[in-house]
Amino acid sequence: MNTTFFKILTTVILTLCGVTATASIAVLDINEQKDGDSYTLQAYSATYMCDISGYDYILTTSLEEAMKEDLILLANIITANLFTKEECLILKQWIEEGGVLVAPAIASIPSSCADIVAEIFGIDASGKFTTKSNRTIIKWNPDHYGDKELEYLDEDNERDTSIGEIRSYTFSPVSCDVLASYSTGEAAVARNILGKGTAYTAGISWLDVIERNQLNKDKNSSRQYNNGFEPSSDVWSLFLRSIHAKTMGLSVWKFTVPAGYTQLLIPTHDCDSRTAYDEMHYMSEYEKSIGLRGHYFLTTHYFSDKINFGHSYLSDFYNPETLPKAAALLENGHSIGSHSICHFPDFNKTRNTDIVTREEYSHRATCEDGKSTGASTWAEIVMSKQILEEDLGNNVRSFRSGHLCVNADFHAMLEEGDYSFQSCYTGGDLLSEFPFFGRYNNDWNQDHTKVLTMPLHISDVYNNKANEEPLNNDTWENHRAPEDWKNAMQKLRGNYASAILLIHPNREWKMILQKKLIDSLDLSEVGLYNFEDYGDFWISRLNNKFSYYYNEEDGQLTIVTDSIGELKKHRMTYAIDTTDKTVTSVVITDLDANETYDAKIKILSDKRCLAIPDFGDAIDTAVNQVSNDSTEYTTIYDINGRRIASFIGVSNIYENLPKGIYIIKTSTTSKKIII
Repeated sequence: MNTTFFKILTTVILTLCGVTATASIAVLDINEQKDGDSYTLQAYSATYMCDISGYDYILTTSLEEAMKEDLILLANIITANLFTKEECLILKQWIEEGGVLVAPAIASIPSSCADIVAEIFGIDASGKFTTKSNRTIIKWNPDHYGDKELEYLDEDNERDTSIGEIRSYTFSPVSCDVLASYSTGEAAVARNILGKGTAYTAGISWLDVIERNQLNKDKNSSRQYNNGFEPSSDVWSLFLRSIHAKTMGLSVWKFTVPAGYTQLLIPTHDCDSRTAYDEMHYMSEYEKSIGLRGHYFLTTHYFSDKINFGHSYLSDFYNPETLPKAAALLENGHSIGSHSICHFPDFNKTRNTDIVTREEYSHRATCEDGKSTGASTWAEIVMSKQILEEDLGNNVRSFRSGHLCVNADFHAMLEEGDYSFQSCYTGGDLLSEFPFFGRYNNDWNQDHTKVLTMPLHISDVYNNKANEEPLNNDTWENHRAPEDWKNAMQKLRGNYASAILLIHPNREWKMILQKKLIDSLDLSEVGLYNFEDYGDFWISRLNNKFSYYYNEEDGQLTIVTDSIGELKKHRMTYAIDTTDKTVTSVVITDLDANETYDAKIKILSDKRCLAIPDFGDAIDTAVNQVSNDSTEYTTIYDINGRRIASFIGVSNIYENLPKGIYIIKTSTTSKKIII
């Protein structure tokens, strides 16, 4: 449903009920009406900030329409021809009456309204809005760490936000608060209180800190590729979320984690060698035993390079002998994706999309001394999926490339292969924790694809750099990897971001390391989730439209969603920031009020809670430890619904179960528990 139409409809309904719906964000792309027929590139980055922050928004080219909302996110850098003097006066009055403006850089302002713009932002109109590309870091001001706007910025890599060598602007502050400065000491982010409202400005374009990083075109801004925490893109979405919460007093947003958890761990496994096929059963059986539906990316190298080409790049480890081992993954309840055919280390340089047969490809595609010959992006992506589906009978929805290499035809071939998800980047490389849709050819001017990019965050890949101990048969028992993973997860969890883990299941001890990590987690807060289930949740979250209203008299909050069915299916929840309000109860309903459910309220912090819909017939996923006694008929299932045992009137029925997550059903209840 169109966002604007949904908002209008809910507003009309709620007004008829005597209640006013709360505001969404207006993304103002004022350049569109002057420069062309389509929204600008800056508009995408601004709307993505809204998507991650979790708020509904309208995208408009009209200042008049934008000012109907309480918060405007300006998509465009402010230049001399962006606003007329009349528009500046109207905007200033709107802010004085309580409006909030969040703007990117001020590059220049026209002399006709320089004083007005200067007053809006609390800066010197005659100051130089200098641009440089050597500022690289935005350092948030310690004097403002306690301010609402900076509440998420509590880690070193957030308080020092990396922007790399992009074009950045500064300004001369007068009455504004400088919330952040560049590493050079110049002002970078400011807040100016004007009457009842506030204007914020940041000395960058949203495009340079959002989509530039998504396209992997950042200019030396990544600080850690793997097993770390690099949230520099997400800082801006979190900044926007906090501004909105401060503005509204009571603010509802789509939570970034499903099922009542505050974080997910999403284990994935690249099976790209003979030893992986021989050893992956250890990981598979372990994950099954704890009720986890794991995800396995299989490399389908079905021919021997030694036989066909005379050198030993890869063996034919995908063969009739190993196919039953792959099928066993499905039998254990796991999901399978493609990890290419040849796992080429230089796949990023491939520019061939030939459609070939299995036989043809086995006699042309190989790699020697790190250089491939005969590679086809179509074969590596599309045919690899066809092979798995023909041999195993499963629906292959996800792809991960060998060595995480991506080329210019990559996105088009994913679309041709009808994939839903790809996980070929690290969050550290993209400076982002959250999923997004890529563009064809990784090109600014191309359309977005329908394939969700899901960055991975932590892995068993340690490259033996100067400060990095190798992870191998000799070092694994005392290796820091599980601690690194847990530390990264703790930092991600501060932003309600989940962690996709990559482990190659080619040694039994890899399973032991994953178990060590899982055993260290609080599984009542950190859910163990399947990769594709997480992707489906995220797509549903992005598509969800909602509005909400609050009754001051009784403290009841009502959330109106466009699809109760999607909430049920993907276990979506809503977060509530209660800056200066008290919420006593939450009701979630659809637009026609055909289905209405109470929500459980889970406290996240002093001024934030989670509304978890109580659908009644669904299993309660806000899990808790349970007692070990039962006096009625009880059936225990694993997480995939396979019956493990049944009891009648037996005490301590759980004590012999291994640690894991289970579904417990009695004659009257169904619930998920943790042992």
